[in-house]
Amino acid sequence: MNPFQLVLKQMRQRALSTWLTLLAVLLGSALAVAVLILQRESRALFTQSDFGYDLIVGSKGSPMQLVLNTTYHVDKSPGNIRYIVYEAIRNNRFQVKHAIPYAVGDQYKGLRVAGTTAALFGFDEFTGQPPAGYDDKGKLLPGYLPASTRAEDRPADAKVAADVFEIRFGKKFTLAQGRVFHPRKFEAVIGSEVTDRTGLKMGDTFKVTHDTGGSSKLDEHDEEWTVVGVLDKTFTAEDRVIYIPLPTFFAIPKHEEAMDVQTAMQTGEDLSKFDKSKKPATTTTAPATTQSAPATAPAAPPPAHAHDHKSDPKPTTRPTTTQATAAVHKPDEDDEEDGHDHSHHGHSHGGMKYPYLINRDGTIDLRLPKDRWMLSAILVRTRGGAANMGLTYQLANSPSGAMGVNPASVMREFFTTFLGPTTLLLLVIAVMVAVTAAVSILVSIYNAVSARQREIAIMRALGATRGKVLSLICLEAGVIGAVGGFLGLLLGHFVARVLSAVFEARMGVQLDWLSTSWHEWVYLGSIIVLSVLAGLVPGLKAYRTPVATNLVAA
Repeated sequence: MNPFQLVLKQMRQRALSTWLTLLAVLLGSALAVAVLILQRESRALFTQSDFGYDLIVGSKGSPMQLVLNTTYHVDKSPGNIRYIVYEAIRNNRFQVKHAIPYAVGDQYKGLRVAGTTAALFGFDEFTGQPPAGYDDKGKLLPGYLPASTRAEDRPADAKVAADVFEIRFGKKFTLAQGRVFHPRKFEAVIGSEVTDRTGLKMGDTFKVTHDTGGSSKLDEHDEEWTVVGVLDKTFTAEDRVIYIPLPTFFAIPKHEEAMDVQTAMQTGEDLSKFDKSKKPATTTTAPATTQSAPATAPAAPPPAHAHDHKSDPKPTTRPTTTQATAAVHKPDEDDEEDGHDHSHHGHSHGGMKYPYLINRDGTIDLRLPKDRWMLSAILVRTRGGAANMGLTYQLANSPSGAMGVNPASVMREFFTTFLGPTTLLLLVIAVMVAVTAAVSILVSIYNAVSARQREIAIMRALGATRGKVLSLICLEAGVIGAVGGFLGLLLGHFVARVLSAVFEARMGVQLDWLSTSWHEWVYLGSIIVLSVLAGLVPGLKAYRTPVATNLVAA
């Protein structure tokens, strides 16, 4: 009988003790492996430097909050900055290659709704058309090379596509279905996970609510957006975001009111005019009848998709005195005839105020001036290190109330300060658990050796040397450590899979839980060595077992 058969026979004879010891090693190894994977992947996730943008511009405050809110779409927005800051950055071609505006504050069934422009997807900001070298899905046309391709890697006759915004280096948004939204229509492009999480699909319409963590109908806005495109999966937090054109975000009446107040606060205007408890000094007389109402007055916005308004049913949710005679009109037609002053932010129709006009083709024209528009953040791709530092310095010393932060630097600092020590502490605990498991192996085998004194004496009498007895005991401990450690390795990866699902649900990113690193194999080897060393103590006891005494006692 070879040594392994003897060891397995001994383990079967005390199966309960063996399984309990094996379980202790398994759990300790699983905990350690899960911590190693979490440490490795969280470092890769939070210290990555492959962002397609090297600066996030937002309201002065916490850089960490700004990055988490903009890059990972968690946490609340730290504040707003004025749209004119974005215009200044976008027009600064000396330092800036790309600038993408973001406006957040609403959600749909728990997922973020972000107002932005078609430039985020690599399309023209104002027309929504694909640039040179890309098709209407945002994918590179055959025969073209990305603009990021190094000059030395380009053939002499290569056609280079237009330089467009990339969410990660070498990776831009592309469409799996549909098209990019029109820059001035109530349309939406959704991330790849939105359908699974909310049921929204191509052609569906939806309304958004205030970002309060719920979907209460009390906070639901009246405007409706139509899904016209679905993005390919990017394996980032962007996969669970709903994107709408920036003007339609500003078109929400409650957003207009908030932006008015914020602009007044930032510019030092008198805030008393926003006090709704004060009655106006003068009032105007409402139109007497619908017959006398001008035919050009704007009505409530129709659904985002274009259709024949003549066949629409009579609106019931936003009654006005003029809906019977006009559904939509262009803002530049007969504006003077309707007797309204269009220099203000919107009309008040039936007690409701709309800061936009909707045209016959479904596009909208905002009445809200650009100097009242507010943004949550701006994604900026600068032209290099000097340009990045220069723009950051300029923002820090400007009176705009904006600041610029490098997302990679902020997240690296976050990991070093918070996650690094935490994972190190967990790793220390895991090692202590593994040592405890090794002690349990020692105790288990030691007790077994004490109970098998006569068997060991018989083995010695049949010719087994002291060294062979010692090696059998250490081999048994090593087998328990190896089997428990390997099963713990598998269980640890399963735990990492669960953690990956949690990360995906909270931040929209996944952990690479399938891959292994050399740290895990070193840990598994350490478990085996530690187990063999734990077997030395009971092995030495067996080594010193007096043969004659135990045989006589039997």
